[in-house]
Amino acid sequence: MFSSLLKRRMIRAGFLLLVSSFLLSTPAEAAPIEKVDVDLSAAGGDLPPAVEKRVVSSISSIGNRILVGKEENLFALNSAEYNKVLADIINRVVIGYVVQDLTVDYGRNTAIHVSLQPVGQIIRQVDTEIDYGGLTPEAARYVERDAADVPRLMDNLLVGLPVDSVGWAESVSQSAGRDLLAQLLPEFQANFEVESGEHTKVRIYLIPQGKIVRSSRLTFEKTTIPRLLMLRAAEETETALSHLQGLPVDFVTRHRDIIASDMNDILKKDSFIQKYGIATDTTLISGETAELRVNALTDHWIIRTEVWLDAGRDGNKNTAVEGMLGHYLGKHDTVFGEARFYPGPMDWNVYGGFTHQFGSFMDIGYKYDFVDNANHIFSVVPIGDKFALRYDRDFRKKDNEYGFSYKIHNYITLEYVYNDEEGKWLRLIANL
Repeated sequence: MFSSLLKRRMIRAGFLLLVSSFLLSTPAEAAPIEKVDVDLSAAGGDLPPAVEKRVVSSISSIGNRILVGKEENLFALNSAEYNKVLADIINRVVIGYVVQDLTVDYGRNTAIHVSLQPVGQIIRQVDTEIDYGGLTPEAARYVERDAADVPRLMDNLLVGLPVDSVGWAESVSQSAGRDLLAQLLPEFQANFEVESGEHTKVRIYLIPQGKIVRSSRLTFEKTTIPRLLMLRAAEETETALSHLQGLPVDFVTRHRDIIASDMNDILKKDSFIQKYGIATDTTLISGETAELRVNALTDHWIIRTEVWLDAGRDGNKNTAVEGMLGHYLGKHDTVFGEARFYPGPMDWNVYGGFTHQFGSFMDIGYKYDFVDNANHIFSVVPIGDKFALRYDRDFRKKDNEYGFSYKIHNYITLEYVYNDEEGKWLRLIANL
């Protein structure tokens, strides 16, 4: 770039170097220039950092090309003439500014002091518009929070610059702008369109980078009331969660606490949840499938309803409806009553009992069957979020029952059951 700009001046500079070499009276004292530093100032105020960096880089390149490796005395003897040469070259290279003053302190470490004067029209106003592409309005609002400061930063970057300099200093509107966006929105690539003038318009296009959220789901982790009663709240929250699709996964990860809190606010506004004082909390697991895990708990009561359908089991109890009402005694103990109804032929089991929870590791309990006059002990061991082991001992029949379950969906669980007396079968459980 600089070869074409310096070509016509290099002959003149070379001639001056030749003449000066004959005028040196003490050649032994001469020393070559090793380094060029640039000190820059501008009339009317400081240059924006990005512009100053670009201008200093350009002037340094000029100084290094002309001065470094030459003996300082060659220039010191004709400093006025060389200063004019440097000023003329700078005027040709640095578009939008003219050299108002230039002085050079020649030595091994040469210092060039330059004062620039802007010329032509000056940018006085900047309108910045951000295009969020195909993001939903709800997803764009999360990005807008991070980008709220962009218009002010673009004002600081451009206002006061010569209009002509914007096209030359590409780093102002492009590289420097991208650097600003990279700090605020590292998960997006920013492309710029700039219409420069006294009233400059900047349009920024954001393009998601990396993995993208493509689907979402809401999962009930712990509930103490029938899930069907929260169906409306869950559907509204799932709809809001689906609006995250299109966002970068890394962006969702960075904002997961805020997003989870916003989803929880939607749940809390539901009339049923408000009426019965149900405490909800949410955790967002980010990924290409964004998962919102929900706990919905009451302070004192636990209500559970299920429908069972057994396949591969002999006998007349392949279908059952079960309901349980429990009351908390402290944080780890629960007393409960449970009723199980078999519709064909009609039969009942009615239980009363208690359970103790050993943290999240295991539940152990006792219950008494008032219909069959039978004592039971039982335990449940959760394995992760979807699997669980179950054990039940019937002391009257003296048999054991084991179950290994997998939660397919919020409302559906599949269990493999083995009983000492009846053998093995599959049970489909509707978690109502």
